Amino acid sequence: MPLTYDDTSALAGIDRLLGIIDESARDGLDDAAPLMETHLADTQAHGDRSGATRASYRAYPIGPDRDGSAAATSGYAAAADHLAQFKGPHAGHAQRDDSGVTLAQDQRGIILTAYTDYQDELEQDNAGARATLGPTLQQDASQATAAVARASKARLG
Repeated sequence: MPLTYDDTSALAGIDRLLGIIDESARDGLDDAAPLMETHLADTQAHGDRSGATRASYRAYPIGPDRDGSAAATSGYAAAADHLAQFKGPHAGHAQRDDSGVTLAQDQRGIILTAYTDYQDELEQDNAGARATLGPTLQQDASQATAAVARASKARLG
């Protein structure tokens, strides 16, 4: 007589676990993004004269069904508004470029960006002395990971 095993419940458990992992990642990144955005806005590294860069910093989750378009729209509008009202010398413009980040269907992440055309130049041309995006990511990455872990623990608890 052949030995048989019904693995239906094991497969259902694995599917449930994968769903919990995905939901936890979404929730944890949702918790971490506002903290990262606050840290971007609080930095003094960039020497923002017009207020456009500071006002346009955004940190937003991306992944399945999330492209950050609302954050991009508000970030661009903030930069454009500040630059239009700035009376000092400034050759900068509001800019909205695609991040170039491509995730697989089951991946999630956080985009950190600013919507001014000179932010990248400030970071690169000053040998990182005016860098904000990379240092913020380094500062907050472990907190984002911890937020995902807390969300996982809460869902599994």
